[in-house]
Amino acid sequence: MRPRLPLRPLWSDDRPLMKRPRHGDIERFDEWSTTYDRTPGQFFFGRIHRPVVDAVCSGRVLPRRVVDLGCGTGRLLESLLPRLPGAELVGVDPAEGMIAVARTRFAAEPRVRLEVATAEHLPLADASVDAVTTTMSFHHWDHQEMALREVVRVLAPGGRLLLADVLGIGFFGRMMRSLKRHHGSGYRNAPELTGLLRDAGFSRWRRRQLWPGVPIYVVEARRAAKP
Repeated sequence: MRPRLPLRPLWSDDRPLMKRPRHGDIERFDEWSTTYDRTPGQFFFGRIHRPVVDAVCSGRVLPRRVVDLGCGTGRLLESLLPRLPGAELVGVDPAEGMIAVARTRFAAEPRVRLEVATAEHLPLADASVDAVTTTMSFHHWDHQEMALREVVRVLAPGGRLLLADVLGIGFFGRMMRSLKRHHGSGYRNAPELTGLLRDAGFSRWRRRQLWPGVPIYVVEARRAAKP
């Protein structure tokens, strides 16, 4: 197994990319952390986790290090553990309360490392990760452009990002996108998402809708295998 990672200091309309105000999300998730795993929404989140976990574990060579951004209490990491028996799993979340619950969950699991950090400032070495996941978290990120560049930085050549979230595509996607004060500006449409991924340095990407009529997609983006 690789040595532990060193810490670093710290698609429908054509509107331009917008800077989004903070929503107090970190504080809200901190307060929610102790009861988060008991909420009815966990069944729904589990259905989103499954195709992401399956995608991470597909391919002839399994990843040796996976990072989950916006890991919350660690439920997706828990699903990955038995599927990737030789891998190191890293959970990153800016909410200290969520990470505290996750640390309790994985107290006896040495293969899981947990960090309080934002997606824009990852405490990970360059090219040190084989796969990055994030589920229903991307729309919360205040600086999506910067965060995606960070993901490319930490991915090894040929590494993948698996991103599951609402996109502003189709009737319901556009409707959710219009709800600005409820993260609507974080629900990117197709042209915006293409621009974000291209500018961050991904070499190719694709998306698929999880369920007909529901604007939740899994986006797979890959860093080029060679510079």
